[in-house]
Amino acid sequence: MTAPEIIKILGGLSIEIVVSSRSSNYTCCVFIETTPPGGGPPPHKHLKEEEIFTVLEGSYEFYGDGAWTPMTVGMPVLSKRDTFHAFRNVGATDGRMMLTTNGGGIDDYFRAISGLQLPRDIEKLTEISDHYGYLYLPPQK
Repeated sequence: MTAPEIIKILGGLSIEIVVSSRSSNYTCCVFIETTPPGGGPPPHKHLKEEEIFTVLEGSYEFYGDGAWTPMTVGMPVLSKRDTFHAFRNVGATDGRMMLTTNGGGIDDYFRAISGLQLPRDIEKLTEISDHYGYLYLPPQK
């Protein structure tokens, strides 16, 4: 048995690949994300897959339909394809969340963006995100 693959991405997020896209013939991807306090991705949407979020540990909020709402440990939240969504750790300690996509490729995206730093690499992030079908909302002022 091999050790799980860990991918570090923007803002200190740590992604542990549980079921890789390649191993599922690109039908799904399952990963566990460790999120530092205040961390989480900006609002974005996926053009190719739905995503299911399940909090394992910690305090999170979910962004959907233009508003942030609390998430409950163990209760899955579905984000449909082509809808803006996000999550953030609102607790004082690292949180852990399991995410599942119905369609593979998100782990390839994570590998492609690992090492990028914002705001320095925003143009590169946009280019890679466009290629993989991920679109971010412009920052709110």
